[in-house]
Amino acid sequence: MISISLMILHSVVFIPSEIILFANVTLYGLWLGTLYTWIGAMLGAYLSFYLSKFLGRTFAVKMISAQRIARFDEWFQQKGVRGLFYMRLIPVFSFNLLNYGAGLTKISFWQFTWTTGVGILPPSLLMAWLYQHAMNSFLGIVLLSFFVALLMIGSYSLKKRQNDKTFYKEKS
Repeated sequence: MISISLMILHSVVFIPSEIILFANVTLYGLWLGTLYTWIGAMLGAYLSFYLSKFLGRTFAVKMISAQRIARFDEWFQQKGVRGLFYMRLIPVFSFNLLNYGAGLTKISFWQFTWTTGVGILPPSLLMAWLYQHAMNSFLGIVLLSFFVALLMIGSYSLKKRQNDKTFYKEKS
């Protein structure tokens, strides 16, 4: 199916998954559209996870950066699998970077599966529901716009904060 393939492609080529989710909800409805998106996201997550495990740190450094990998390693040692699960629930963290980063840790396949599978479902369902309702009412459009703006602001402020920390660490 094309929609599942697009989500798998999303894990390697950084394209916005929300566009695929919205297209799937439009074509298949709330439940099937979300399900197809989730299946594709899981398959793509496995691909990223195993690419990172198989090709190792050299590959990951080319895809991300040594500094980000070091920060993820440190964070994962402190927070563990539970932390990864929480990061899945908060959609301001890059889904793909988490997949690649998790592949570099000692996390098991089953730990990765449950943290990813269960963690991405609530935000996906919420986005799909908001999108579906946005097509039917002005209030829905306002709520969807607010949610997307909140994600963008959260993502921007998180990236800015991380860049500032990196800048200060390098200078001092």
